[in-house]
Amino acid sequence: MSIAIRAAIVCLLSISSLLAAERRIDSDQGFEQFTASKSVKRLDIYSATDTRAIKPIIEAFERLHPYIDVRYNEYESTTLYNGLTSGKIKGADVVLSSAMDLQVKLVNDGYARTLNIPESIDLPDWSHWRNEAFGFTFEPVVIAYNKASFKDTPLPSSHESLVDALRNDPEQYYEKVGSYDIRLSGAGYFFATHDTVVSSISGRILESLARASSHTYCCTSDMLDDLGEGKLALAYNVLGSYALARARKDNRIGVIMPEDYTLVMSRVALVPKQTDNFAAAQTFIRFLLSKEGQQIIASKSNLIALRPEATGPSSIAAISEKRQLRFHPIKIGLPVMTFQDEMKRERFIREWSQLFDARTP
Repeated sequence: MSIAIRAAIVCLLSISSLLAAERRIDSDQGFEQFTASKSVKRLDIYSATDTRAIKPIIEAFERLHPYIDVRYNEYESTTLYNGLTSGKIKGADVVLSSAMDLQVKLVNDGYARTLNIPESIDLPDWSHWRNEAFGFTFEPVVIAYNKASFKDTPLPSSHESLVDALRNDPEQYYEKVGSYDIRLSGAGYFFATHDTVVSSISGRILESLARASSHTYCCTSDMLDDLGEGKLALAYNVLGSYALARARKDNRIGVIMPEDYTLVMSRVALVPKQTDNFAAAQTFIRFLLSKEGQQIIASKSNLIALRPEATGPSSIAAISEKRQLRFHPIKIGLPVMTFQDEMKRERFIREWSQLFDARTP
């Protein structure tokens, strides 16, 4: 069956990004339509995942379920969460987001319905919570780099060696490093706070990044653009699925998975209690977690499949490349909400801002 997917792009973007987005959407409705179709049941997916990455999954789902007409609405993760909780965004049957902490908060606040996922869908213990929140990807948090910038310079292979390099080689790194602005990027805030949970040198990492007068970004794509063009030598704590996908297409970019530890996040799916299409929504999430759905992620999507038996360029086996890596998956559950506590959040952002706003010009 032909599919109908619409992406309402709602994000804080630069003027140039907005213009680019406008070129991608329909001028009358503001929604991207891959094809037009009409079917028995309409399923509205509200998501903070790139439309191009999710498209192969939805196409396969609709081939299996021709009575379901999927509409895909794309938002920035914080905008999506705020819209759902304020009631300004309505009508979601499925919510997908890379903001693990915000998805867990929705579940904890009673927003999600309990799902019946067959036992045959064998999921890692860390990837689901209360039968209401389900991770469906395996996405390492990586260091990306411009290959030409390290032609004659050793690459940092761990967080410790990165700190040493930033401190000992200012000529290589000064004003040539990028990372997320945690005040603008939900993912950046999430990764930075989880560094503090896993690593005893997280404070030194932030201090070293600030001392190198690092550039900060709201969005992964902007960071990778500057990396490819050589404006940056290195980008820290980048979402691995996007960095690896870009590196496959742009041979100017390389990716490092730190050998001391590599954080792994998962995009989280849930079904809101207010859905009018529970059966279709549950069917979609079952497919997303199934062997077939995971194989499509691994072989046809820029995301990385959660299930280890999946094969393809976006599989755990492919990104590991037979190396011994210390993946540290972030468990879906209450602990991911720790830094959503208002006082802790304000303090962390204040201390981060003091470091980065005081950079030497």
